[in-house]
Amino acid sequence: DQKEQVTPRRLAGGQFMVQLEAEGSYQCSSTGLIFEVTGRARLTYSLLSWSKYAQLVQRPWIVGGPLFDVRCSEPGALRCIHFPHCLCLGG
Repeated sequence: DQKEQVTPRRLAGGQFMVQLEAEGSYQCSSTGLIFEVTGRARLTYSLLSWSKYAQLVQRPWIVGGPLFDVRCSEPGALRCIHFPHCLCLGG
């Protein structure tokens, strides 16, 4: 499965933004997120802190992996998102 690497634009507040121009599979070079789209779409996304949401996770579930807020300008164009199991932003 061929994915096109995209480098996001960094916005204020730790947000990322990519403009995808055509149908395909795209992988963010900063976060590892993979977006599959059926057409043109602008995606804005950011990494969230589990500290705000951890109390919503009930046993036997546990907090794990990165937590993202993803928004799409054309929700119907976003076929799926593949989330990474881990994320290193330490350089």
